[in-house]
Amino acid sequence: MAAPTTHSIVIIGASFGGIPTAHGLLKDVLPAVAATTNTEYKVTMISSSEYFYWKVGAPRVIVNPASLPVEKALVPIPENFKVYGDKFEFVKATVTALDPSSKSVTTDTGASVHYDSLIIASGTSFSSPLWSVSAGSDKTKAALDDIHARLPEAKTVLVAGGGAAGVETAGELGQLYGGQKDITLLSGTKQLLNGLNNKAVGKDAEARLSKMKVTTVHDVRVETATTESNQTVLLLANGETKNVDIYIEATGDKPNSQFVPQEWLNERNYVKTDPGTLRLDVADVPGVYVFGSVGSYSNGSILDTKFALKPLLESIKLDLSGKEPGPRTKGIYKKVTSDMQFVPVGPTGGVGAVFGYKIPSFMVKMIKAKDFMIGQVPKLMDGTG
Repeated sequence: MAAPTTHSIVIIGASFGGIPTAHGLLKDVLPAVAATTNTEYKVTMISSSEYFYWKVGAPRVIVNPASLPVEKALVPIPENFKVYGDKFEFVKATVTALDPSSKSVTTDTGASVHYDSLIIASGTSFSSPLWSVSAGSDKTKAALDDIHARLPEAKTVLVAGGGAAGVETAGELGQLYGGQKDITLLSGTKQLLNGLNNKAVGKDAEARLSKMKVTTVHDVRVETATTESNQTVLLLANGETKNVDIYIEATGDKPNSQFVPQEWLNERNYVKTDPGTLRLDVADVPGVYVFGSVGSYSNGSILDTKFALKPLLESIKLDLSGKEPGPRTKGIYKKVTSDMQFVPVGPTGGVGAVFGYKIPSFMVKMIKAKDFMIGQVPKLMDGTG
């Protein structure tokens, strides 16, 4: 019998997409495929940070670390994969280029990593390192240390961004400092949570923030932010200049796709993805998959990524085993298009929608507001949740 060949699977990204994918492959898909083929498989995960960041809880980590410490939200990755031995390798590096002709990715260390199958799960990142470890965990830790040192003594705080991150952060600020500090939230659009179809949810969020002594300003964005002495000078789109002690930027969510060939990207620089199979939607490029918020199919939510995991693994399994998809596996991922969002406004409640219907505050408290679901972190890290 011929010696088995080795098939290299490379995953770019180690967050809500990359980590569950690696566990799903190593626990279920690859053992099943290897049992029927003369092939051995190795999974290599490449990430700029060896830490996973539970960005779900970032608003509380940023504002109230006594309630949600950084150590609980920033968790080392490699130790959770030791159980797989030499079938898994973690590479701490930033991918700088991807060459489809040689099936290789190049990193900022100068190393070139070959792949037979490739999963792009590099996600998105905000402008500020407070929300992501895309630029490395050291920058995130430094940004958190800085704001934790300055926030207690600050008199003026401005949060830019009317999406969930901005609203949740403003809620944390209002709960801890409402009436003690001048707290402003710039929505940047006509109302809070403007991406939801159910506009009543955003109006409810604004009313709750108002009770917490948080001022919401609509249709105004920050153009530039510069540091002078111990303050941040903000030039606003309406021509005004505002000096604040603390500026929290919760905007600029963009795909981490700088390394991806341009012909693989859509007009917004998200990676072209078949919405049913999560394969790369580019002709004559087999064995490449796109998962999570970097993909053109995704709405960017963590729920969307969670729901799409099984369809992704099914597509990879079919391709590795050489089987043709049956009628039940064509277009197997059906994205939820109605509103699905839970937005805490402080630890005792919040706003949200499920399948488009507005839900009561106590449900948001039960699901997310109490502890930002920090108990889910161990399950995600060891592949049991």
